[in-house]
Amino acid sequence: MTRNGFTLIEALITTVILVTGLTALAGAFSYSSLHTLRIQQQTAALALLSSKLEELKVAPQLTPGRHSEYLQIAADGAIVAGGPGSGYKRTWEITAEMPSRITVIILGKARGRGQPYFELARATTKAGSRF
Repeated sequence: MTRNGFTLIEALITTVILVTGLTALAGAFSYSSLHTLRIQQQTAALALLSSKLEELKVAPQLTPGRHSEYLQIAADGAIVAGGPGSGYKRTWEITAEMPSRITVIILGKARGRGQPYFELARATTKAGSRF
């Protein structure tokens, strides 16, 4: 006697294998997307960090204290001022002692989430009469 088709057990086993594979594929895609977003934020943070250090380097006089600003990066790559809740927060501290110690911190916000800012980049340097 010959059988044509599949039994119910064979169909269920095949379905379980397919669902397991598709779930693993969806997880890998999700991880990849989050990792790509994180890399983009870190790249932007390094650009914001470098631009602030260059700005402070050419400043005629450094004002001691703690300072901060909220920023966004436009689609064309330009740095645009924003308000609280913007994509990035850049803070810097300049000490009064000589040589001054300058610390710049870039904080980022997870997109689409109401979570607080988290640190993406930090740099500290000393500045005297010549940066």
